[in-house]
Amino acid sequence: MLDKIFLDSIKQLFIKKKYLEVISRVEENYDLNDRPPGLSNLCAISKILKPNITKDDIISALNDFEHCYRKSDINPLKVEALCNYITACVKNSQKYIEITKYFKKAKEMYQECEKEIGYNEKLFMHGVDLFKYSLDHKKNRKLLKELINNNTKSKIIACAYSYMSNYTYDWNQKDYFEYSKKFKDFFPKYTTKNTDEINYEKNKKIKIGFVSKDFAANHSITYFLKDTLKHLNQSKFETYGVSLSDDIFLKGSSLELKNNFDKWLNFTNLKNEEIINELQSHRIEILIDFMGLYHADRIEIFNSRVSPLQISWLGYPNTVGFPTIDYLVTDKNLIKKNEEKLYVEKTINLPNIWNCHSGFKFDREFTESPFKKNKYITFGSFNNFLKISDDVVEVWSKILKKVNHSKLILKSSLNLNNEFILEKFEEYGVHNSIEFYAKQDFLNVENHIKLYKEVDIALDTFPYNGVTTTFEALWSGVPVIVMKGYNMNSRCGESILINAKIESFLSSNKEEYVNKAVDLSNDRDKLEAERKNIFENILKSSLFDSKQFSTDFQNEIFKVYNRKLDN
Repeated sequence: MLDKIFLDSIKQLFIKKKYLEVISRVEENYDLNDRPPGLSNLCAISKILKPNITKDDIISALNDFEHCYRKSDINPLKVEALCNYITACVKNSQKYIEITKYFKKAKEMYQECEKEIGYNEKLFMHGVDLFKYSLDHKKNRKLLKELINNNTKSKIIACAYSYMSNYTYDWNQKDYFEYSKKFKDFFPKYTTKNTDEINYEKNKKIKIGFVSKDFAANHSITYFLKDTLKHLNQSKFETYGVSLSDDIFLKGSSLELKNNFDKWLNFTNLKNEEIINELQSHRIEILIDFMGLYHADRIEIFNSRVSPLQISWLGYPNTVGFPTIDYLVTDKNLIKKNEEKLYVEKTINLPNIWNCHSGFKFDREFTESPFKKNKYITFGSFNNFLKISDDVVEVWSKILKKVNHSKLILKSSLNLNNEFILEKFEEYGVHNSIEFYAKQDFLNVENHIKLYKEVDIALDTFPYNGVTTTFEALWSGVPVIVMKGYNMNSRCGESILINAKIESFLSSNKEEYVNKAVDLSNDRDKLEAERKNIFENILKSSLFDSKQFSTDFQNEIFKVYNRKLDN
């Protein structure tokens, strides 16, 4: 029997965060095979938390977690060990290729544990992460549904069930809408001042606040907002950047963005209720959400009536589901007139496109299609791997098979293990045609954009289209094959191509998508002409006309603002 004095001393060391001492004392007194499972779990956690953690530490911790899982007959400890194992895999599988086999073992252990003990909220929540990061959307959504059906109170799960549904065709917009109406119930309602009691007449200009956790580094949304702000009517609007991420992460486009706001409010260290009080004290009349459901910890700010007018724009291309968000910024290509009833918010339909990219500071250089030097076609997609659905893999594999000696370059903005996406292509026998670029090798924006010089034809994802990646490809002069969709998030690419006046790259179904990619690959003269046409004309389109977009944006904001005043 484990000596109680020894166990208590280990626990005290752990509480005091003396992780190295925990590890040494446990390993000095017990071989792994003879060690009580609880000590293995504690030792493993110490290896994960200790300073200067290495790959060997992680692998050793994984072995300890597995030992605890295998040896424990007590469900709470068994589940905890497996959950810890999953977390360690998810956090480190992209960093170290050696972790991949442990990730695969985690899936086996999970299936075994779920079969043995059935529904367990903690287990299922970690399973959601496990199957999300191993790109098994079907299992991921099944677990999310089980958690929802078992009345989980988790805001994170409530959000994930919504946004993960955008990656597959399992839900139509009506299904999504019906769930979104219940969504507000997962979030608290904060006590706020009645907006009628706030003296907005003191404001010399209309105060408009933009709220995000992503005003950091060179995040994509900063490129869509910074020039829009610059061209807003300064005599009518006073703009506030409400940042919920630490200012130490500001650089590049986010620094430009900060400078384009009239006022910058960093509320990273404030609780949501405190943020609401601050926003009301600043008498902000229009509050715009740039986060959507990707930030469950902060989106609840909009579940209360903070400002007279609350709007969702750009951060999340679907309904958030809060009745307190009055409008969703969109355009006529994204949400059809008869579909507006399937979104909780009313729609603000901009006359052209729903957003506008500022472009980049470095010079553009036209480059010929790389097939001229390579003697083969290179396809490319720099969308995050979650968007590469099973339907996408099937279609892209058909293209690779039909275009001889072609290859596909992939680079994900999300840290996911390449092995899991490669396995999907292996089922179609085209895995040797796939080449990966690591995100960390191209964190510099200019280097990232230069990668498009290696791409003949970009392939967009579906049903969840790319947005930033399509703008970037077109800015670089690279044609993009796009699939039409059925709701806002699946029509983003469609709206971009329509506004770019290159609808010829739009396809209505899988077969047409394949044919367009193959035909363009086979007609090298046309491919080169299209590349030149895009490069020469794309900056003249509404995709990059920030001045006109800003005018359109503020005109539509004025309309709904005045409508709100009239009511």
